[in-house]
Amino acid sequence: MLRYRILMTLAWLAVPFVFVLRLMRGKDSAATFAARLGFGRRRTGRQPVIWLHAASVGELNTLVLLLPPLGARFPEHELLITVSNRIAFGKAREMAGEKVHAAIAPLDLPSAVGRFLRRWRPVLAITLENEIYPIRIEALARTRVPIMHVNARMSERSHAAWARHRPFARRVFGHVRHCFAQDPASAERFADLGVPPGRIEVIPNLKRFQTGAPPDHPDLAHLLARWPRKRTICAASTHRGEDETLIAAYARARAAHPGLKLILVPRHPNRAGEIARLLQEAELTFAIRSKNERPTARTDVLLADTVGEMALWYAASAITFVAGSLLPIGGHTPYEPAAFGSAITHGPHYANFREAYSALLENGGSVQAENAERIAEAWGRLLNPATRTAQVDTARRVLLEGEDRTRTFSRITDTVAALLPSDSRAPVASGTRS
Repeated sequence: MLRYRILMTLAWLAVPFVFVLRLMRGKDSAATFAARLGFGRRRTGRQPVIWLHAASVGELNTLVLLLPPLGARFPEHELLITVSNRIAFGKAREMAGEKVHAAIAPLDLPSAVGRFLRRWRPVLAITLENEIYPIRIEALARTRVPIMHVNARMSERSHAAWARHRPFARRVFGHVRHCFAQDPASAERFADLGVPPGRIEVIPNLKRFQTGAPPDHPDLAHLLARWPRKRTICAASTHRGEDETLIAAYARARAAHPGLKLILVPRHPNRAGEIARLLQEAELTFAIRSKNERPTARTDVLLADTVGEMALWYAASAITFVAGSLLPIGGHTPYEPAAFGSAITHGPHYANFREAYSALLENGGSVQAENAERIAEAWGRLLNPATRTAQVDTARRVLLEGEDRTRTFSRITDTVAALLPSDSRAPVASGTRS
């Protein structure tokens, strides 16, 4: 822990340069960067605070599911949502109200975490999915604030990285009071790293309970009016080295099925320039989302180089290729395309969601393809409405049905109730500006 604290303290030297760079790139404003350093306005509420952290939009979409059961079970508490980027912060602020607050999370620096905790004084901290902040965890444990992880995931790669520093890992993970893991493999990895086995519990992945309702967005209506959903494919969360294969697959499929459209969504939007060059080389017409270019009926590809709009693209696409799976990256979630009724295709590398993809493949709920030719063939078969409907129905049954939503959220809120300090129902004094 000492080595980590020294490294993070030295990171202060880079703060001015990072601030200027993020400001120039539009990733922060002066206010949001100050919030990352723990500064902020005086807290106005007087009830005890339950802190919920979601790093980005994907985790925030899962966190949203927790708000109603927590609000109903603990009306004498306020809920604080923190996120790590501006896009997610904008969405979190839309949820804010009298008893729900939104803030930018502090950097994992001692002074930033200290200022943040003195202002908000949470009585319980809940982290969604796979975010681990050692200094934050140590500070919470030192002030006897219980720490929960919900829908927690630990990938093989993350486990290997932590395992190289096992004494440090055991100290950090030993502070976790309860860990709701989203799969048995993650549960085993958390236990190996130091979470006491009696504090680990496997529950259904909360993404199973997302509804997949099409967002009410004018750009979605515009797109659907020009691109029929049944002829549109989404390449979701692509990584460098995958785009070439997927563009080639689209060109093959389009040659066999004229009028086919592609929504290409890079995992990292800053790669839009290099992807645009690949599309030009393939002689495909395209519109770029970040430039507010709207595709027409003659446009081949929409390059969706934005963050936080995956619901739009799943709602617009009858078929999805879940990327991060053509290379040994580990794949991305199949739950969201399944919820939106988009037929799932993917590559052979899905270690991050092994249990889910194995179940899909075993039951015919997805198609695995390793190269452009096989991907194009899979897309061609799924353009048949009967084939696609059967696969979508199977995926929904495998991933989204058969679990008791009420029982799952009751188990989470019961654990929250058990961990909350007995005196946390009493009002607390407002914090001061720091």
